[in-house]
Formats: sequence, structure tokens, C-alpha cells
Amino acid sequence: MAKAARGLPSSFALNLPDEGPVEIGDFLDEAPPVLHRKPQPAGQEVTERIEPQAFTPQIVPPRAEEERVVAPTRSVQRNAQASKVIRYQLNLTPKSKSMFEELMKHVQTFSPEGDTRTSEVFQGVIGVLHSAMDELDLSELPRRGAWGSVTAKNFPNALGGAFEQAIIKAARKRGIG
Repeated sequence: MAKAARGLPSSFALNLPDEGPVEIGDFLDEAPPVLHRKPQPAGQEVTERIEPQAFTPQIVPPRAEEERVVAPTRSVQRNAQASKVIRYQLNLTPKSKSMFEELMKHVQTFSPEGDTRTSEVFQGVIGVLHSAMDELDLSELPRRGAWGSVTAKNFPNALGGAFEQAIIKAARKRGIG
């Protein structure tokens, strides 16, 4: 099958006026579209379309005092409010995505909770890193560099190493390890 020619067809023309700006009009100036009805097979109900009535503005007289009966308010029982969950988008490389999927599978397989959620694993990781934040030394990290460079590709690994060292130092301070 032959491919169609690229670009606009040869019969295309803009037909712009030579003088003055183009007046394209407004969608409110156009007539409403006409709806065509399809014939209904015998035995089926035919529903009539009700045309909206034209609006005629009127001044409404003020209400009398006896008309201003306030309905009694009733208390509405509400469920306990759900915790405010903040959603984040996480962009992962294919390699880090497969690493995370392996971690999730490992946690779900070997923990007592086989249905551990992604958010729970992230909360655990963030909690450990947050508690080790006082020991986190980022001064020796190399600069990321330009996109696609070796230093840019190595930056996540260097950051992971700094995280690991901070976790080890924090654990030693607490007497673990």
C-alpha cells in the first residue's frame, strides 16, 4: 500500500482577503446545529426533546416575613476524615524501576505482610534516611554535570553511597551495628 503524500493537499487554499484583517466571527454568532432524528423501529418508545423556553427577565417582589421560614438544620454525620495524602510523581530509569520492583517483590515475599504497598516501602526508606539526616555529608558529592555525561549518570550512585554512610553512622551512634 502506497503512503499518502506528506503535507497539505494541492487543492488547499487559505483564501485570505487582500486588505484588512481576517474576521473569523464568534461561535455565538453561528446558528445552533440542527439535530436530525433517526427513525425509530416500530415498538420502541419515542422520546420528545423539550426545547428550552426563552428567558424573560422579571423583577421578583420581596418575600413577606411569613414566607421566610428557615428550615431546621440537621446535623450531618461525617466519616472520619481521611488522612491528607500528598501524591508525588516519581520518574525512574528502567534500571531503577526494575530494582524497585525487585525490592517490592522481596518485601512482599519475605515480610509477614504479603500485600505491602509501594507507599509503605517508600515511607520506610524515607524514615530511615530522615533519621540519618544529621549524619548525611553531601560536601564530597561530585557535581552532576551535563545531561548524559558520565558524572550525571554516576550522581545517583554517589548520592546512594552518601545515604548509606549516613545510615551506618547513625546506626553506630544509636548502638546498632
